[in-house]
Amino acid sequence: MINLDGTGLTRITHDGTFDAFPVFSNDGKYLVFSSNRNNGGTRDTNLFVAEWIRN
Repeated sequence: MINLDGTGLTRITHDGTFDAFPVFSNDGKYLVFSSNRNNGGTRDTNLFVAEWIRN
């Protein structure tokens, strides 16, 4: 995450593999991203849906 002015850079995922292409749902409740985690060492890319909870 990053603010429009470039400040406040925050890492969201912490896996050592490819995590990219994040997209928020229209209502802002979910974050969908692609990742190569849990692929058994193949080149498969999976989609993950995370409920977005603001503190």
